[in-house]
Amino acid sequence: MKAKVMTAILAVFMLTMTACGTISPPIQTVETTTIPITAESLDSAVSSEVESTVNNEQVKSDTFIAEFFDSNISFEDTSELVTESMKGCAFENETDNFNGVNKVTLKGKNGGGMLNVMCIDLSQSQLDYDMEYILENFGDYYFGQTSAQMSGITEDDFVSSYRMTSSVVSKGKYQRYGSVQKSDGMATQFGYTETYAVLSENKLTVVSGAFLSSDMMERQSFSQLMAKFAENVKY
Repeated sequence: MKAKVMTAILAVFMLTMTACGTISPPIQTVETTTIPITAESLDSAVSSEVESTVNNEQVKSDTFIAEFFDSNISFEDTSELVTESMKGCAFENETDNFNGVNKVTLKGKNGGGMLNVMCIDLSQSQLDYDMEYILENFGDYYFGQTSAQMSGITEDDFVSSYRMTSSVVSKGKYQRYGSVQKSDGMATQFGYTETYAVLSENKLTVVSGAFLSSDMMERQSFSQLMAKFAENVKY
């Protein structure tokens, strides 16, 4: 009798196992949170990355300029270059030498401007930068300093711009310029700014100037004067 009871219990247990299938661990539910990606969030991320890159480049440039002027550099006389290039100049002009830099003040009938001319000997500087890096960064630095001399003019007022750096073996040159045309509804201002630099035989020669006038022809005369300086710089 006892054996029959055990057999019946075993049969019920087997039926239960068959009905339920195999025994498995309890199923765990994993909650997944999805963060939507929008065009605005992508634009913000890209903008932040671009801004960070620009800031890093600015820090590198500022560091270079600080090292440049803190290095063992010397200024050579550029009076001959200035005298030769200023022959036949259409503007009233006055030249002063300040810390090795020839500063030329220009005055026209309807406007005025300035020129800085210098030659820097880098042979003892021990700067750990290649030639193109020196040209580009010093050129951009000086172009910024020079264009800032045009009072009331911003980058938005430039109607044309150009930037070039080239090198051959042990010498290179840099040129950057921009033309300005700005009107307030009553009068129009015409401007031109340029920085031209040549690095050859460890000597960096820089001519940088800006001119602003209400006469378009005076702007043209100034750009021709800058071209004359460029022709007279040894390359």
